[in-house]
Amino acid sequence: MRSASCKAAAIGSSSSSLRQPVDIEGVPVLFPFEAYPSQIKYMQCVIRALDGRKNALLESPTGTGKTLSLLCSALAWQKKQKEEGCSNDGSSNVIVYASRTHSQLSQVLRELHCTAYDKDTRVALLGSREQLCVHPKLSKLKGGILAHQCG
Repeated sequence: MRSASCKAAAIGSSSSSLRQPVDIEGVPVLFPFEAYPSQIKYMQCVIRALDGRKNALLESPTGTGKTLSLLCSALAWQKKQKEEGCSNDGSSNVIVYASRTHSQLSQVLRELHCTAYDKDTRVALLGSREQLCVHPKLSKLKGGILAHQCG
């Protein structure tokens, strides 16, 4: 089931299930909505960096669809690599999405559910001890004190 944010974003946009892949740098990207030129450019930069096995520092203002653009382009690239049997060392191409806050990671998971890549993508959400501690007394501790007590 699509999240409320997917439904809200889809208002005024044609159905994502009818959307044709967008060819970006030879990679068919399934983007759930009609992509804006800035999102196409962002996805081109992501795919070029992945193809070149390079780091990329990409910026875009709030609300421009960075998360969805990054997810769709990276997962499309990964899918193409798997289909072509491409891997430098025989291992799979693992994508690690890191974020500063737990709420930002939760947003990424909500956005992932808006994509065609949702069902085929395995996700492991990792959090800090502060996020995951369930001990009644220790969970009230913070930072280094919590780490010391749990370690």
